[in-house]
Amino acid sequence: METEQVETPIGRRPTLISFNPDFATAIGAHIQRDKLECALINIEGRILGRWEMPLSPPPDPDQVISSLCKAIVALQRNNTIGVGIAVSGLVDVRTGHEVFSPVLGWENIGIRKIVEENCHLPVRVENDANILAVAELLYGVGKSYSSFVCLMVGEGLGSGIIIEGRIYRGAFGGAGEIGHTTVSFEEDAPVCRCGERGCLEEFCSNRALDREAQSLGYPDWKAMATAARSGDTQAKQIFQRFGYLLGLGIKNVVNVVNPEAVIIGGELMEASDLFLHVTEETVRAHTFPRGKMVPHVLAWQVGQAGFLLGAAGLVEEEFLSSPILKQGGW
Repeated sequence: METEQVETPIGRRPTLISFNPDFATAIGAHIQRDKLECALINIEGRILGRWEMPLSPPPDPDQVISSLCKAIVALQRNNTIGVGIAVSGLVDVRTGHEVFSPVLGWENIGIRKIVEENCHLPVRVENDANILAVAELLYGVGKSYSSFVCLMVGEGLGSGIIIEGRIYRGAFGGAGEIGHTTVSFEEDAPVCRCGERGCLEEFCSNRALDREAQSLGYPDWKAMATAARSGDTQAKQIFQRFGYLLGLGIKNVVNVVNPEAVIIGGELMEASDLFLHVTEETVRAHTFPRGKMVPHVLAWQVGQAGFLLGAAGLVEEEFLSSPILKQGGW
């Protein structure tokens, strides 16, 4: 739509044009271990309607997909162009199948086809860490960078990789699974939900911090964070060690991908004041070559709504992109 005319030294005054933000909408959904969220979002990233329901972990896939379809039907408008679904785990983006999700306890669950048939809208299913990276690229601190890694630290530990403004998924959709890199080769290293021992996720996730909290007599990591801020030295040290291990994990990714920035988000950022400075220092001290080409380490900007914004944004960006770009896909 036309916005205003501007003065120029010569010739006819040009008229500035901008998108009508309500020209199109998309629905973003986020399937979590304990909650299902959906939102109707316009093309400038404004949430127009929202819906959520609690889930009993591990969530039953049939119940989740049925509830998801009902929510989509309730939220959609005549100008709704599609649905983006963020889900934890390895996703075959061609078929919309969950290949493996230790967080949800799902394996080979078909999502895309069922939702498309019931809601009569095109559907994109994507790994939630990739979705968060898209949200930061479109609406957050990632707008300043063309190549970055976005870490999601919470129930699990995943990452989305953006290279030259596009998601890098790898050959089979499994790129960015930083949580399942091996950091301990000890025989008694904790067993990860993926079945392997010594995965980084077993040291850098809310589950890992919950175990540490309980060893100190606190019910969970949130209570331990409160204690750390109140002066509990042992609690402080646990968060500092968490930040150090997370920094080493990031260092490994940085040495492979060489991004401009690393953006850290997720539930555990509620306690970022207790560990993020250690993570930054560790990345700076150990990235190869030392002291050179060190990426910016930043806190997320989009927050928890980023999963919904990114899921809808993925659909909207594909809708607005040129046919040439669509050949490569996001």
